[in-house]
Amino acid sequence: MITTEASLPRTETTESIPCFECESGELKPTLQDYASKHPKLGEFTVPDVPVLVCDQCGDTVIGEEGNAKIDAWLDKALNVISPEEIRQFLDKYSLTQKEASRITGLGEKNICRWLGGRSRPSESVSNLLRLLLADETAFERLKQRNFSQGADAPVWPAEERQPEEEEAEILSWVDFPKLVEIGLVEKTRSPLSKRTQLCRLGQCSDLVEFREKFTGYFDKMAAFKDTGQRSNPVSAGLWAYLGEKAARHVETAPFHRDDLRAAVKQLRELTSHPLEESAEDVKEILARAGVALVFVPVMKESALRGCTRLITSNKAVIIHGLKYRNLSQFWIILFHEIAHLLLHITKPGEVFTDYDDQTGDGQERDADAWAYDTLVSMDRELEFRSQSPEPGPNQLLDFANELRVHPAIVAEIFNKRAGGEIISYSRLKKAGLFPHLDEAATRALMATSRF
Repeated sequence: MITTEASLPRTETTESIPCFECESGELKPTLQDYASKHPKLGEFTVPDVPVLVCDQCGDTVIGEEGNAKIDAWLDKALNVISPEEIRQFLDKYSLTQKEASRITGLGEKNICRWLGGRSRPSESVSNLLRLLLADETAFERLKQRNFSQGADAPVWPAEERQPEEEEAEILSWVDFPKLVEIGLVEKTRSPLSKRTQLCRLGQCSDLVEFREKFTGYFDKMAAFKDTGQRSNPVSAGLWAYLGEKAARHVETAPFHRDDLRAAVKQLRELTSHPLEESAEDVKEILARAGVALVFVPVMKESALRGCTRLITSNKAVIIHGLKYRNLSQFWIILFHEIAHLLLHITKPGEVFTDYDDQTGDGQERDADAWAYDTLVSMDRELEFRSQSPEPGPNQLLDFANELRVHPAIVAEIFNKRAGGEIISYSRLKKAGLFPHLDEAATRALMATSRF
């Protein structure tokens, strides 16, 4: 007779365990083949399963380790999707379990059980979820079909009405004119129309749900935030959401940190080129390393310049706001976000703690230090500063040419490290060494992102 007890100690234990059947013997660890039947597999045998066997009556107990081996064998034999893959599916499309249930028709309770490993999805369900995870077009088709048909299909918003007091406050947090500029909503002065359009944009029944959705979305990002500026998580989360949505349209190779490290060397060589000319090369180099670089206009009260996350284990996104529209900030923010991908982010959906002071956050300090040192090493700076304590534009230009980095970036890093203006920005601008993107060039870069 075989008794299954998932709560038993693991079989490698050396403690004496009395037999549950005869009560006079002891359970001893050993390996046995486990034979059973399955509706799809028929009779099957799992070899060398860790079990506990009574030294008196021979009663056999399968403990935690044995059950784990049997489950793993069945999962492989049945080609069952893992809880980790299901989590990747939810994270890739920013779905709650409830939303995933509506789209796939698989049942919210079933999805919950599969995520927790409490039950095993069928092969057909596994194949469906793997297809949707791999094929974004298939997912969008299924989503549109299941969200637009049937009596139970959700309606956004649940009702068209004037925003209530709480919703009016939420509405004030959203940069509606910027959404009009991007082309995601239509221009209007009507609070009712704004409420309706935002609910449809966020696929939410009301603005309270809209707030919860995008506040949660921001929590998933590693962000370069302007501290000391007014911000709200709804605006920040919406900005991050649009960036990830744009990233889904960008084809990339599978993400790999070694490829990204190699890409850094190529990117650094582009830093002395005009940004209008090099931006497409930057995007292509990052895409080959598995990173989608997208541009999203900065929203009011988002206080964000850039952010990053792993969308899946095979694809990362860096969202850039081009906030100050100058070359030095573009590169410093980009390298800061690359630092997070290389140093801190190890899995999809990893959460970064928000901060009020960037200098007080260890991961932010690490990212800054890596970005600065990769662009202008501290050793080279100290060497230069010892020879030129008060450098002028010409000296800076010569040094930057040696480094093969734009002088604006060198000056910015010198000043950031010193906490003040070692090199005057006004002098650099007069000398033509601190280039800015004009409005047309900025719009052109933003237009490369599809939402």
